[in-house]
Amino acid sequence: MLKEGVEDWRRKQDIELNNRIVKVHRGNGSFEETKWKYIKIGDVIKVEKDNFFPADLILLSSNYPDGICYVETMNLDGETNLKIKQALEVTSDLQEDGDFTNLRQIVKCEDPNANLYSFVGTMDYKGMQHPLSPQQLLLRDSKLRNTDYIYGAVIFTGHDTKVMQNATEPPSKRSKIEKKMDNIIYLLLCSLLGIALLGSVFFGIWTKADLRNGETKRWYLRPDDSTVFYDPKRAPLASFCHLLTALMLYNYFIPISLYISIEMVKILQAVFINQDIDMYDEESDKPTHARTSNLNEELGQVDTILSDKTGTLTCNMMEFIKCSIAGTAYGQSVTEVEKAMALRKGVPLGDEIEAGGHKEKQIEESPHVKGFNLKDPRIMDGNWIHEPNKDVIRDFFRLLAICHTCIPEVDETDKVSYEAESPDEAAFVIAARELGFEFYKRTQTSIFIRERDPSQNVADYQYRKYELLNVLEFSSSRRRMSVIVKEPEPEGRILLFSKGADSVMFTRLAPDGRKFEEETKRHINEYSDSGLRTLVLAYRVLDEKEYENFAEKFRTAKISGSADRDEQIGEAADSIERDLILLGATAVEDKLQKGVPECIDKLAQAGIKIWVLTGDKMETAINIGFACSLLRQGMTQIIIALEAPDIIALEKNGDKDSIAKHQSKVLWVR
Repeated sequence: MLKEGVEDWRRKQDIELNNRIVKVHRGNGSFEETKWKYIKIGDVIKVEKDNFFPADLILLSSNYPDGICYVETMNLDGETNLKIKQALEVTSDLQEDGDFTNLRQIVKCEDPNANLYSFVGTMDYKGMQHPLSPQQLLLRDSKLRNTDYIYGAVIFTGHDTKVMQNATEPPSKRSKIEKKMDNIIYLLLCSLLGIALLGSVFFGIWTKADLRNGETKRWYLRPDDSTVFYDPKRAPLASFCHLLTALMLYNYFIPISLYISIEMVKILQAVFINQDIDMYDEESDKPTHARTSNLNEELGQVDTILSDKTGTLTCNMMEFIKCSIAGTAYGQSVTEVEKAMALRKGVPLGDEIEAGGHKEKQIEESPHVKGFNLKDPRIMDGNWIHEPNKDVIRDFFRLLAICHTCIPEVDETDKVSYEAESPDEAAFVIAARELGFEFYKRTQTSIFIRERDPSQNVADYQYRKYELLNVLEFSSSRRRMSVIVKEPEPEGRILLFSKGADSVMFTRLAPDGRKFEEETKRHINEYSDSGLRTLVLAYRVLDEKEYENFAEKFRTAKISGSADRDEQIGEAADSIERDLILLGATAVEDKLQKGVPECIDKLAQAGIKIWVLTGDKMETAINIGFACSLLRQGMTQIIIALEAPDIIALEKNGDKDSIAKHQSKVLWVR
């Protein structure tokens, strides 16, 4: 009965979901409240703050003038950070209900699919085609946050939405004890059947043998009053009835109450787990929660843990801690990995550390700004203007303030905070702000910076408006991001600012842009050894003809509806991201979560094997492993290196057998 009640409750939850209300445009600029289940493809709907999207939508506009909105996708990918979506510039001015009276547009897009992170399409609006990307796609079951309302056009509904395309039947979660108990019950059932069957067969044989010359041998069994349960003349039927009787009499042989007892124990265990004060997290104010009581006992049977690093072992809260500019290293703070390395090598950390070739007093003060922990008097408080390469330093922090996708929010006190797609980007923009290059406003066509002039009073700002021409977005295959902007007059230059992994950036430098390459590479290796995440920064000046050729090629690729649109966009970006001039490199720290080394140490003592997946360099991964007690002194390190060019080529071709052969050639033991 309880099971039926749970299933009925789930059915009612589904009905409740389909009966949620959303506002749908019904002509003449009016929006009517309609149930989700009546939404159709092509409808224009209005979704308000803290509500879920009822279908897959194309973002048309929002209450923000530039058409941005913030979306929480926790139900889709489990990520808690807000995503920033932005409408096309041509529709971002549709901010009132009445603006949709005469709206006419045609959207052409890919067929329904399960890929949450890709979208290819075009919008035909006012006689022009405009490219659509995941930046304009709002997925069903994601939630609108920090935005009063948005308008969107429905493109997929029901089972065609991406979240439904990804839906699979949940696997059965049954513990080993339950499976073993089932096997025991099956064995007892077979034993019961065997005993009953054996007794019934012999009962039939003896009953038939009891008949002699039409009379029974045992007169006391009252042959004159025999029933079907004992009738020597119908021995087979009597044997069958005896079988049924035996099954009913011996059924206590199977402990049916065992299931009920175990279920009650599991429910009580779940209650104790939920109330365990030792598993309560004060910072997030969240207790532990047993989502299913079926697997309680499995916690004691775990022998292997698979984990990623970022956000699991670490806090996923980045701090800008060091940087290399024009071949000079800045930043004197000591990272957790450096402390672990010093402890492992038996080298005490004194009051002085070496930074950038100079010995300075280590500053142990806590960072007063979240995301910024750079300690170096040579560039703090405007002192960078006295450095030999002050022009490079200025371009370095201008790049950090411009090359990103962050959205600023200014409060009543004129204080700026940032919404970023990743904590790395937020750390870069905060670092630029703290060093005098504050990004404070963004539109679809412009980026606004206010720079503090170190040569003047600290309160004096110089306001600069950069025309935003193109954004070449980051992807895992490109491993870099670029923006193309036009400087304010009188300079008026067209600049390409780029940041990315050192493996792709150094190959794109111009011959005369490698002045600081050797020093920067050395600093990057040092930062990696210290467990820091690094990016290389570079730029170039574009002439107008070259940019016009690129812009045409880039636009053609973006409005293309072909299956290889991403490849065309990548080729266009590759053609302009070359001949760069190196500025330097950044280093941000993602600190370990509190108690991680102690936790891993206890798990290791319990004999549990731990695997950690990370995208860091090999030496960085090893040092972080020691910092979190995943690796310990005396361990034998077996290293398989997959960085050789022939390995990379084979990976692209998917030749696993050849990769395995090459792996044996690049394996060594420490």
